[in-house]
Amino acid sequence: MCLPTWAQELMNVSGRVVDDTQEPMIGVSVVEKGTTNGSVTDLDGVFKLKARKGATLVISYIGYATQEVKAGQNLKIVIKEDSKILDDVVVVGYGIQKKSSVTGAISQVKAEDIENRTITDAKQALQGKTAGVQIVSSSAAPGSSPTVRIRGFSSNVSSEPLYVVDGIRMSDISGIDPNDIASMEILKDAASAAIYGAEAGNGVVLITTKKGKAGEGHISYSFQYTGQSLARVPKMLNAEEYIQYMTEGNTFTKDYLSANWDGKTDTKWTDVAFEDSKMTKHNLGFSGGNDRGNYYLSLSYLNNDGIVKGDADTYQRLTATINSEYKIKSWLKVGTTNQTEKYNVRQVSSNSEYGSLLTSVLMLDPLTPDTYANGTLPFHVQNALNNKKHLLTDANGNYYGISNFYAGEQYHPMIMRDNNLARNSGFNINGSIYADFTPIKGFTFTSRFGYRLAGTRSSTTSLPFYGNGVQSRDYVSQSSQSSTSIYYQWENFANYLMSLGKHNINTMVGMSYQESTYDYVQGGLNANGEDALLKNDPLFYYLNFASASAVKSVAGEKTRTAKLSYFGRLSYDYAGKYYAQFSLRADAADLALLPKNTRWGYFPAASLGWTVSEEKFFTPLRNTINSLKLRASWGQNGSLSALSGYSYSTDMTQSGLYPFTSGINYLRGVSPSTMGNDNLKWETSEQTDIGIDAYAFNSRLNFSMDYFNKKTKDLLIWNTTPSLEIGGNTSPINAGNVSNKGFEFELGWRDHIKDFSYGIRANLATISNKVTYIDPSITRLAGSTFHTYTVTYFEQNYPVYYFRGYKFAGIDPKTGNPTFADLDKSGNISDGDLTYIGDAIPNFTYGLTITAAYKGFDLTIFGTGSQGNDIFNCINRPDYAASNKQKELFYTDRWTVNHTKATQPRAGAANMDKYACSSAMVFDGSYFKIKQIQLGLTLPKKWISKIAVSNARVYLSLDDFFTFTKYKGFDPEASANATSGMGIDKGTYPMSKKFVLGFNIDF
Repeated sequence: MCLPTWAQELMNVSGRVVDDTQEPMIGVSVVEKGTTNGSVTDLDGVFKLKARKGATLVISYIGYATQEVKAGQNLKIVIKEDSKILDDVVVVGYGIQKKSSVTGAISQVKAEDIENRTITDAKQALQGKTAGVQIVSSSAAPGSSPTVRIRGFSSNVSSEPLYVVDGIRMSDISGIDPNDIASMEILKDAASAAIYGAEAGNGVVLITTKKGKAGEGHISYSFQYTGQSLARVPKMLNAEEYIQYMTEGNTFTKDYLSANWDGKTDTKWTDVAFEDSKMTKHNLGFSGGNDRGNYYLSLSYLNNDGIVKGDADTYQRLTATINSEYKIKSWLKVGTTNQTEKYNVRQVSSNSEYGSLLTSVLMLDPLTPDTYANGTLPFHVQNALNNKKHLLTDANGNYYGISNFYAGEQYHPMIMRDNNLARNSGFNINGSIYADFTPIKGFTFTSRFGYRLAGTRSSTTSLPFYGNGVQSRDYVSQSSQSSTSIYYQWENFANYLMSLGKHNINTMVGMSYQESTYDYVQGGLNANGEDALLKNDPLFYYLNFASASAVKSVAGEKTRTAKLSYFGRLSYDYAGKYYAQFSLRADAADLALLPKNTRWGYFPAASLGWTVSEEKFFTPLRNTINSLKLRASWGQNGSLSALSGYSYSTDMTQSGLYPFTSGINYLRGVSPSTMGNDNLKWETSEQTDIGIDAYAFNSRLNFSMDYFNKKTKDLLIWNTTPSLEIGGNTSPINAGNVSNKGFEFELGWRDHIKDFSYGIRANLATISNKVTYIDPSITRLAGSTFHTYTVTYFEQNYPVYYFRGYKFAGIDPKTGNPTFADLDKSGNISDGDLTYIGDAIPNFTYGLTITAAYKGFDLTIFGTGSQGNDIFNCINRPDYAASNKQKELFYTDRWTVNHTKATQPRAGAANMDKYACSSAMVFDGSYFKIKQIQLGLTLPKKWISKIAVSNARVYLSLDDFFTFTKYKGFDPEASANATSGMGIDKGTYPMSKKFVLGFNIDF
C-alpha cells in the first residue's frame, strides 16, 4: 500500500541548463535536495528526472555557483561562473582553511596558471606567478630541474623548500606532470610552515593533484607541439675580427695565420652546435564520480629533443596518475593517490671551463672549419691521423674540424657530443592510501600511509677521440651505476571543529613517522694500455665485457635515516572578525644525523588576524572596500639540509706504518680524523610577518602586501680552525646566521564589459640578504671557483655567496693594460685588494599576467623579471689567449694606438688574469622575459555538441620568445649552480624560444 502512495507523490521534472552566453551546459549535476536522486544534463543541456512534489533541485557544476530551484517542468536555468568558489579554500598542513580565515602568508598558483604551457617541471609554474618566489636555473636542458627559493637565500649549503604532494613529502617534484596539478600553495611565512617543523626552514610548497567531480564521466585529451630554437646568440668575433685581434696582441703573426687559414672559412660555432628542434606532449584523462566517491585517471607522454644538434640532449617521460576516494559509510571515507613516472634523459656537458660543449661554441676560433670536405686534411690533422689518433666524423663521413690555433679543454662541440655515450633512466612511484573516520559531527581522524619508490640507472661509455693536442682519448672505457631509494611515512592526525555561538575553535593533533633508505652499486672498467672493453661496439658497452687488462672498480653502500614527530595546532575565530592560531611541532632525528642529546627540535608559531571590514565603524566603506584584513605572524622552522651521515661523530682513520717491535714488523697506526661535536643541532629559521589583504569594488580588485623579517641561525659550518693543542680536523658546528627581509605585493583586477572580459595580475617582491654572523675562527667560506680563482664567498656583512675580486679602475691610456684599485695602499695589486664586486641576489623580482576573452577567443600574456642581480662572466680563461672573444666584451671598445680612451684592454694586454676575476667581468643581469603570448579559440558548443564533445579549444603560443636585458651572454638567468654558483656564467645551457600549437578536447 506504500508504493502507490509514494508514486502519487512523484512528478516529472525537466529543464535546460545554459551559461551566460545561452550555450548549453553539458554534465551539470541536478540532484533532489536531501537525497541521492539526480541526473546530469545531456549534450543539449537538458535534464529529466522524477522528484517529489514541492522538492528543491540543487544545480552544481565545478567552477560555477551552485543554485537551488523549485522542481518543475520545462525549467530554464542559467548558471554563472563563480571563481570565488575556487578561491574560497586553500590547502594548509594537515587540513584546509577558508581563505577568509587564513592568518599566515600563503600564496596560491591554480591550474589555470599551469595549463597549456610548455613547462615540463611543476617548479617552473611558480616563476612570476606569486611574490617572494624566485627560480634559479643552472641549465635549461631537457630533463633539468630548476631550484626554488622562497623569501631569499637562507643557508650556506641549500635553501630548497619542502615539497608535499597530496600529503607525501617529496625531495623532487620533476616527475609530477603539470597537467595533473589542481593547485599549488606556497607557505611562505614561518607560522604557515611551522606545522612541518624541521623540514620547513626554507618554506613549503603544497601540491594537490586533481580529483574527479560528481556528475557524468568526463574524458579529456590535450596535445601540444612545440618548435624550439636558440633564443639569443652572443656576438663573437668573425674571421676578419679574430685575425685583427690576434695579430694586434702578437698571439699569432699574420704569416702564421695566412699559412694555416684557407682565406674563406668563417665558422659560426653556434650554427654548428644548435638546430631547430621539437617537443611534443600528450595527456589523456578520465574523471567522474557521484555523491559517494570519485576517480581521476590520467596518462601523459612527453618527448623533448633539445636544441643541440642530434639526439644527445633528449628527455622522454611517461607518467600516470590514479586518484580515487569513496565514502563506504557515513562515518568512513577511504582514498588513494598515486603517481608513476618512467623517464630517459641524455644531456650534453655545460657550465665548465674545463671542457663543456656550451662553452666551446664561445671559445673556438672562427678560422677552423666545421668539417673537412673532399678528403683534404690540413697537416696537423693528417699528422694526428697518421699517429693513429681517433678522429671522429659526421654522418657523411667528413672529419670534424680541429683547430690549429686554440688548443685547450674546449674543442669541436660535435666531438664533445659524440665522444661519450651517457644514458640515464629511472622511475618514481609515489602515493598514499588514507582513511578519514568521522564518528561524531565536527571530528575527523585521518590515518595516512605514504610511500615513495625510486630507481635510477646510469651508464657512460667513454669513446676514443681526438679533439686537439691537449684533449684526446685512445681507448674505450665504461662505468655504470644503479641505485634504489625507498621512503615511507605513516601519519595519524585528528581535526575537531567546534562552534559555540560566534566562537569557532578548530584543533588538530597528530604524529608522523618517516623512514628512508638508499642503496647503490657502481662499477667501472678503466683502460690500461688497451680498450677496457673487449670491443668498441655498442653490443659490448656493458661491464660484463671487460678485457683482461682493464682496471676494475666497484663500490656500493646502503644508508638509512628516520624521523619521529608530534604536532598540534589550535585555531580560533570570533564572528569572522578576530582570528588566532597557534602551532607546535617536535621533531626527532635519528643518530645518523644528530647526537642523542640534541636530536629533538621544537618549532612553535603563532599568528593573529583582524578583519577590519566586519567592524561596525567600517560600514560606510563596505560598498567600496568589500573586505580588509590585517594579519601578523611569528614562528620558527628548522633545516638539516647541510648534514650528511654522522657528521657530528669522532672518526678515526689509518695513518701510516710504525715499527713498534723489533725486526721488520710494522703496525698500522690510527689517528683521529674529526674531533666530533656532541652539541650539533638543527638549523633554525625564525620569521616575523605582517600583512594586509583587501578586496574592493565588488571583489574585482584584490590586493595583498607583506613585510617579512627572516633570520636563520645556527647554520651548519665546516672548516673552523681547531686549537693548536688539539690539532686534527673539526666537525661541523652551529656557527652562522643569515638575514632575509623584504616586502611583497600582489595586485589583481578582473572585470567584464558585456561579452568582453579581462584580468590583470601583478606581483613584486623585494629582498635584502646579508650574512650577519660567522664563527670568528673563519674569515669567510669559499664558494665557486673559476679556473684557479675562487670567485664567490660566504662572509659576514655581505650577501650570501657574493662575488669577490679586484675592482677594475679603467684602462691605462698609455699602455692599454687594465688597472685595478689599490685598496690596501700597498703599492701593488695583491690579495689584499680583493673586495666585493657584486652579487647574484636581485633587489626585486616581479611578474605580470594579462588575460582577455571575447566570444570564444582568449588571450594570455605573461612576463616575469628580475632587477638588480649581477652576472659574473666566467667564459674566457686568461691562460688561453687564442680563444675567441665576445665582441662587445673585448673588441668593440678595445684600446689601440688610435683609440686610447677605451673601456676595454688592448689585445694581448698584461694582467689579464686579474681582469678575468675583476669587476670588469661582472655585468648587470637584470631582465624582463615575456614567457608566454597565447591566443586561443574555444569552439561554439552548438557546433561540437553534435559529435558528443562538451568542450574544444585550439591555441597558438609564443613562449620565452622575447627577452629584454643588457647582458650579452646566452641567458641572463645563467648560474653555475643554485647556491654558491648563483649568477656565474660558465656556459649555461640556454633557454630556447618556442612556437607552440595545441588543442584541448573534452567529452
